[in-house]
Amino acid sequence: MLTEAEREAFDRDGFFLRRGFAGTGEAMAAECITAIRADPPAAHAGEPAYATAEGLLVQPEAKPVAGAVNPEDHVSKLFNPHLFGATAAFSDDPRVGPMLSDLLGGADVDVFQSMFILKNPGAWGQPWHQDSHYFNFDQQPQIGLWLAISAATLDNGCLWVLPGSHRDRHLHAHAPDRRPGANHGYLEVEGLDERAAVPVTMEPGDLLVFDSYLLHKSSDNVADSRRAAMVWHYGRAGTRNLAPPAVAAMQARINIWKPVWRRAA
Repeated sequence: MLTEAEREAFDRDGFFLRRGFAGTGEAMAAECITAIRADPPAAHAGEPAYATAEGLLVQPEAKPVAGAVNPEDHVSKLFNPHLFGATAAFSDDPRVGPMLSDLLGGADVDVFQSMFILKNPGAWGQPWHQDSHYFNFDQQPQIGLWLAISAATLDNGCLWVLPGSHRDRHLHAHAPDRRPGANHGYLEVEGLDERAAVPVTMEPGDLLVFDSYLLHKSSDNVADSRRAAMVWHYGRAGTRNLAPPAVAAMQARINIWKPVWRRAA
């Protein structure tokens, strides 16, 4: 259930953190790594992304660390793990649905996107952005859950947020990430006043709950270990994609809606 303090923090800041929510998430990470190793990036050289037989979408790392050996060392993100196994079970966790429904005004709740994120040593961060920019839906906002699989530290690329930046429901202009060799598809909000930004350091099992209008970024991984996380995005049941048909068809590869929680009849 949602506590009063969490509700106040979400309304005021656009996020709150639950410490020790879900153990370590090792089972979810192991399933994702097994899927990557079954269809590794080496078999798809030069492809910006590729689909596996199970319906997962793999985004290779644009700048893998020198000496990387394992297939997962060459992967930035694995999309759609909410379709199977331990990650699917977490998306349906009985603690999650009622909490999200409260934050979405009592609505029925679906999960529509998930990612296993591997920020390997040397990987760049993602610039300032709002998730709502990627979600051209008729019902706003959406809610993200960010579960730390490993510790998220200042050195290995934790998230940074601008508290309260969600409140005016303003969708900022997003420009292409200008860094040479940046990961495919990254966009950024330029010219922000970052003085109020705060880091979100986390331990394995900590859960960040955040509004899709919240401005956030991640920093580069300058440590010698991976920062791993599992991310889910949830919205109101019955939400429609307003993007042009060709764009919506492409987005359907990673926006796969699945019921999570329904109000009692």
